Amino acid sequence: MADTTPEQALLAGMLNKPLFVAFRTPKDLTRMSELLGAHLQWAIAAQNRGELFASGPFVSEQYAPGQLGGMTILRAADQAEAERLVQADPFIANGVFGAEVRKWMLMEGGITVHMTFSDKRGSLL
Repeated sequence: MADTTPEQALLAGMLNKPLFVAFRTPKDLTRMSELLGAHLQWAIAAQNRGELFASGPFVSEQYAPGQLGGMTILRAADQAEAERLVQADPFIANGVFGAEVRKWMLMEGGITVHMTFSDKRGSLL
């Protein structure tokens, strides 16, 4: 058996969770406000099915949300499933945005969640 390097040992202990990232790029924003509700419904449904990990627009003080595109991180079995999920987004299906989907390996980082039961407050850090 080959010796394990310190780097290999560190990598082996990391999450190594495959996800898929869809980078949205603006194509025809004239229908964005018309389709926003349908897009949000798609996102909430995907979230409720466990397919959507995180999603949102890129933002800048010079541009309205969406004008710089956005990003969606999906849980999917493979590239083809991730592509199908993204194509079901009304923003993508109706040409408001184009999307490039890439497989991404979540390795390091962290999430802190604070819940207060007495007043139903929560925060995500």
